[in-house]
Amino acid sequence: MGQALCPADAPAGFQRSSAGGVSGSPFRGKRSNDARQSLEELVQQQKRKCYDIIEELDRFGKKVSHWIWWICPTDVPGCNDPYGTYVTKETAHGLFGEQAAEQEWRQVLEKICDLLESKGMKVIPSIDHGRIHYFLKFWRSLPNIPIWLEKVIRRMDPFDWPPR
Repeated sequence: MGQALCPADAPAGFQRSSAGGVSGSPFRGKRSNDARQSLEELVQQQKRKCYDIIEELDRFGKKVSHWIWWICPTDVPGCNDPYGTYVTKETAHGLFGEQAAEQEWRQVLEKICDLLESKGMKVIPSIDHGRIHYFLKFWRSLPNIPIWLEKVIRRMDPFDWPPR
């Protein structure tokens, strides 16, 4: 598992792990040791924030506030995620089902795809492009993800998401 990543670029002198983390990163302290607790916090943030995120995307036609970590979760917490949320290959499937915010999360991801397809990558700030790169890489590596997420990944794949 990687450490917290901030910003999307690996700082000079640090190496990105194969999972997208940064080894030797000074940000590693933000990561919770409890993957289950992190999953629960991520689900809570999705439940709290997805409606506002949809409103933002509808109103502005692009991402303008800070939420990418909760919509594009990976095994690396975002540096500015106040909760340090992440998923692991063992916990990621906890984002699906009745106890999760799956439908809300799906709506946000599909809205992002709609905006990307109609307006291009400018709808997501370039600072977040690396996060999306590693989101796609992480979720592509998991077996048995829902068909809707497979479709989201296929819709995002044609864009050039640099690993930063």
